[in-house]
Amino acid sequence: MKNKSLLIKQALKSLLLCGLTLSTAGLDAQTLAFPEATGFGRFTTGARGAANPQIYLVTNLNDSGAGSFRDAVSQPGRFVIFKVGGIVNLQSVVAVAANTTIAGQTAPGEGILFLGPRVSFTGANNTIARYLRIRYGGTSQNQDASGIANGANIILDHMTFTWGTDEVFSVNWDNNGTSPDNITIQNSIIGQGMHRHNHSAGGLMQPPAGGKISLIGNLYICNKTRNNKIKGINEFVNNVVYNWGNYGNTYGHTQSGEAYIMGGDSAGASYANIINNYFIGGPNTSGTVSTPFSVGNANFNLYGSGNYFDNNKNGVLDGTLVPENLTGYPVGDINAIQTTSYDYPMKNPTLTAQGAFDNIVSKVGASYPRRDQVDQLMISDLMSKGTTATYVYVQSDLTTQFGFTNGGAGHIYGAPAPLDTDNDGMPDAWETANGLNPNVFDALAVSTTHAPYLNIEVYINGLHNTAAPDFIIPPSNLNFTNPVTTGTPASSSLTVNWSDNATNETNYVLERSPNGTAFTVIATLPANTTTYNETGLTPNTQYYYRVKAVNATESSVYTSNASITTPPIPSAPTKAANPNPSNGFNDVQLTNGNLLLKWTGSSNTITYTVYFGTNPQNLSNVATVPYAAAPSYQLSNLNTATNYYWRIDSSNALGSVTGDVWSFRALTPSLVGNWPFSEAPLSGEQIADLTSYANHGTLNVAYDNASVRVTGKENYALDLATSPNTPYIASIPHQDQILFNTNSFTVSYWMKAPTSMIPSSSATSLYVLCKGSFTKNTATGATGKRFNVEIKGGQLRYAIDDDVTKKEITSPIANYFTNNWVHVVIQRDITAHKMRIYTNGVLSAEGDETAVTGIGEASDLIIGNIGELEFLSTTNAPAPYKGAFDELKMYNYALSPTEISALYNQAVLSNAEFSISKNVGTVYPNPVKDQIFIKLPEYKKSSLTATILDMTGKIIIKEKINANGNGVFNLNIAGKKVSGNYILNVSGEELNSNFKIIVQ
Repeated sequence: MKNKSLLIKQALKSLLLCGLTLSTAGLDAQTLAFPEATGFGRFTTGARGAANPQIYLVTNLNDSGAGSFRDAVSQPGRFVIFKVGGIVNLQSVVAVAANTTIAGQTAPGEGILFLGPRVSFTGANNTIARYLRIRYGGTSQNQDASGIANGANIILDHMTFTWGTDEVFSVNWDNNGTSPDNITIQNSIIGQGMHRHNHSAGGLMQPPAGGKISLIGNLYICNKTRNNKIKGINEFVNNVVYNWGNYGNTYGHTQSGEAYIMGGDSAGASYANIINNYFIGGPNTSGTVSTPFSVGNANFNLYGSGNYFDNNKNGVLDGTLVPENLTGYPVGDINAIQTTSYDYPMKNPTLTAQGAFDNIVSKVGASYPRRDQVDQLMISDLMSKGTTATYVYVQSDLTTQFGFTNGGAGHIYGAPAPLDTDNDGMPDAWETANGLNPNVFDALAVSTTHAPYLNIEVYINGLHNTAAPDFIIPPSNLNFTNPVTTGTPASSSLTVNWSDNATNETNYVLERSPNGTAFTVIATLPANTTTYNETGLTPNTQYYYRVKAVNATESSVYTSNASITTPPIPSAPTKAANPNPSNGFNDVQLTNGNLLLKWTGSSNTITYTVYFGTNPQNLSNVATVPYAAAPSYQLSNLNTATNYYWRIDSSNALGSVTGDVWSFRALTPSLVGNWPFSEAPLSGEQIADLTSYANHGTLNVAYDNASVRVTGKENYALDLATSPNTPYIASIPHQDQILFNTNSFTVSYWMKAPTSMIPSSSATSLYVLCKGSFTKNTATGATGKRFNVEIKGGQLRYAIDDDVTKKEITSPIANYFTNNWVHVVIQRDITAHKMRIYTNGVLSAEGDETAVTGIGEASDLIIGNIGELEFLSTTNAPAPYKGAFDELKMYNYALSPTEISALYNQAVLSNAEFSISKNVGTVYPNPVKDQIFIKLPEYKKSSLTATILDMTGKIIIKEKINANGNGVFNLNIAGKKVSGNYILNVSGEELNSNFKIIVQ
């Protein structure tokens, strides 16, 4: 079998060598993407290959819009030239279009950096990108900093990719578009994969069968693993891999690390040249490994030569040659190790491993016009030769450890772009020096000296061979202090401040504008100045400022515009406004009797006086609050079911103003919806709500039949088996009492479904109920806020979502699909910051809901499908639950475990239904303060025993009481120091009844 295997592999090798020889021979006469282009992607044409190429000038650092990088790469066929340098803070992923040439080396000053959501080269067929820095650094899991999921003929040169939370840079086909092929990544840094999620990884290089990738002269640094994980046709030449692994981490993460993964668990054959690379262990690399190559499989065929491994961490580059056997390359079969290289473009590199190290130290990454602070740090770590490394858990570590600004990215200073009169992307001085006319737009003409390159390519391809011009570092951090306005005469003043970053300036030029566009010089100040006192300004007026540094021959770029509105002429404050809780709101949720009042006021307020009470005509002065931009005051010892009134008076040295009287009512914990589905077939569309809200639900009248209105847990229920995917057939209208925005709530229902209804796919969802929406949509009114019960992935899932933070808890699906009636309770408890699921009266899941804010959406509650407003768009597909549903109840507070157990045992929390005997009466008043009156028309005895129990069953009060002349029993609880929710049990001869009471 070994001989047969050897013959097969030799045949595959012969075919591969033959095919590649023929294919590359036909390409020898093609034009290189740029003179230093190597590897399989070396003949990429970029924008030159477009039918009608264009020049696009990036003129600002905005995320989007005209002149932005996002706009520049949004259309194919463009040469992207930068007229600005600095940091672009991305708000979403940027996708590079096909046939694009991106010349990051043209960004003046310290170059260009894209920070935040990734820049993607997926679909960027026939693209050249050079000298860009792309740092992701987000906190969400499983996101590459950049990569290629589909696309061919792409070359990326002198790039820096860092801070991925999954891979840093991967080529991994998504089975869409053009399969990855003829891709080169060269002279680039792939490093500092974030360790936050214990998935710091260089990248996957996994094209489909026949896809070819070259990795030439790159630095892989401070990634735990996959530096790279290689599959398919690949050449890995003149690279340096440094400090792989996470050994010694202090975060409790599992320790591991791989430098070069030879196929790993990837299916399919691989054919790789691995030539003249240096693998250097660092502080986070295991000291016990004997080779940098690992996880080889029997399908990984390789030629390995000139690769060195240095893991002694002694600060000297003195590695040893990796042996060309199964010890050095553990693929499991010696026949997979070739004795001659595959006929790939870089099979005969001119640099040794030592030469590759030196070249990388000198030039790797976005090194032109200058390396930034993060790249310099990585090169410094590399030059320590094993003694130092930067373990980046999150990007802010670089701020903590090294003082790097901008969230750890450090500074990237811009500079003025060179003069380009005709705006063709080529500076006047360069055009003149190269025999072109700086007044003629001739960038897209074929060069007369370097054909078939275009003039613009000759310029950008040679730029890195010239010294980066010196520039004046611009000032930064423009801000204002001491804004003052006087009334007589009416005049304003302020101080303008900035940071002095330059060392070669002679002056600072400060400019002011009334509109942010037309600026006037107001001061030329000496070197090293950092403040300027502005006087004679108009009160209550917005002004814009900018400043630049200059010397005799040049100037820096301006700071970003900063604006300030001068204070108004001094006057008494205006009335406080925007009360929270809002005026007249009747369902205020208390937290252990506490409530935070909030309001807004004018900025000239000195103090606020808070008045509060239960009588709007007689409010008490309860506090004096100093001015704050967001003022508030904490109330305590409040009672439920009570009307409160409050007022805010505002004062300063010039007077005071009396505020309006606002009111709110503390929430009465109660049942706010009760839909027993007791309607028989052919009763019509109504689903009656038995509470006083009478918030009747609706059943699609087409389904008002005996197949849907079936025998239920009690009386009738809804069987949703015949309901369509769309639209939903049953809903409860939105009303304020079921908004459940920021308050506690409990939802109780019964469900019945057979095991056969469990989804066969873990990706399939069934929604038992949903109130709200998944995706914000201004066109439909969807807010992205909701609560829902979903069946998916073997779990019943209860989720709440405020459109920013989603929290979800789960319970195994087997508990619910039993073909028996199952009682389900979902709950949000604001006081305890918990969300819970109860199953048949027993707690089955609990989770933290901290960080979730308001989840209320003014849309109907849908039974058996996704949210109402989702049906107005196609973003989210319907997901109907087809089982039975019964006895829906909703409460505006978190029921106790005892109350939930009572619900399961068919008791409900209303005076009309909570009794457990037929001797039902009434209890009043409820809520109660001092005296409880009990009327039992069918009870003829003159005495009974009244017992008050808390929700855990503990007896609080127990007394024997007598009826008065009208047959009404009276229980005096004045002075008993009880308040809250209780159970009142009355017992006597043939009497045993329970009532829920609220004691104030």
